[in-house]
Amino acid sequence: MTKKIFKSILSVALVILLSSLVMIIGVLYDYFRGVQKNQLRTELAFAAEGVEVSGAAYLEGLNDDSCITLVGEDGTVLYDSVESADKMGNHADREEIKEAREYGTGEASRYSSTLTEQTIYISKLLSDGSVLRVSVSHATVPALVFGMLQPLIVVLL
Repeated sequence: MTKKIFKSILSVALVILLSSLVMIIGVLYDYFRGVQKNQLRTELAFAAEGVEVSGAAYLEGLNDDSCITLVGEDGTVLYDSVESADKMGNHADREEIKEAREYGTGEASRYSSTLTEQTIYISKLLSDGSVLRVSVSHATVPALVFGMLQPLIVVLL
């Protein structure tokens, strides 16, 4: 009888522990995603001001973790901090670029199922008609939960 009570209490405790972890991860994920978006907006504002004053050469001096892309009026990539601009396709049809051209600023996020990452893009229309875009990738909630399973199993054992 005591084994049955122990197993019941243990199973309820495990369910509560796992559901609490998932809920905490979800809340923290949303919070840090918002913080990350605000940091990208700030970075974009500084980079846009630098490009407006010094031109595209300003971008080459930056050393940053995020990806910075300068897109010309026709959608051609003029500068990218990660890839060679020559190898990149036309960006005129990208959601964040379209929004920036229409409203002055734009935002989008895309999910990569192969990398289980989500990339946030924020863009701004510059005075010369080009669009400056900053982006950063981060792990998704399922990837974070999966990453925590191994330590959790070790703790439980």
